[in-house]
Amino acid sequence: MEHIELKVSPRGKLTKGELNKARKEGKVPAQLYGKEISPVSIFIDREEFGSAARRITESMIIDLNLEGKKYPSLMKEIQKANISGDLLHIDFNLIERGHKIHVKVPLHLTGSAKGVREGGILEHAIHDIEVECDPDMLPEKIEVDITDLEANHALHLRDIAIPEGVKVLTNPETVIAIIKFARAEVEKVEAPEAAEAEAAAAAAQPAAEGAAETAEK
Repeated sequence: MEHIELKVSPRGKLTKGELNKARKEGKVPAQLYGKEISPVSIFIDREEFGSAARRITESMIIDLNLEGKKYPSLMKEIQKANISGDLLHIDFNLIERGHKIHVKVPLHLTGSAKGVREGGILEHAIHDIEVECDPDMLPEKIEVDITDLEANHALHLRDIAIPEGVKVLTNPETVIAIIKFARAEVEKVEAPEAAEAEAAAAAAQPAAEGAAETAEK
């Protein structure tokens, strides 16, 4: 699978003021965690990360290049300022070779569903699933073909093909996508029946009134 490489620089112990100054200079504080290493404090260039962030997902391996040594990792958490949205801090988890990883992989729907072509509305219930696999077997995404999905039918996780070497941890009964008809379509179907019922009631009313008059005489 595709890797993204980011150059990072070492970061020592800094005061809050020094960190804020570094942020103004375009540096984003980050931390690399791993079972076999002590936490590594680093800086990432804001512009470089921003450019790569458009392609980064939770299931994409990022090679952090620290002074020539690469650390394959997964992005764990991003902290942003509440108002400005500026990057404040990023956490990474080191990938340990020979150990399986747990990660969320995005689902990508493909094809034009039969039910949608017939006027239904597609609802994408979940957008990712949790899996377990070796780092080298980690898929960037899982494509789900919905071409044959009909109206008023659902596609479950158990129905889709999973890449070899990948174990799904999400409940297989989970609904991935479902096609429903809009309420307006249902009302259009019911409207003629309602009109027929009203017409029948109107036709029956004079007869009922005539029968009542005869009874009174």
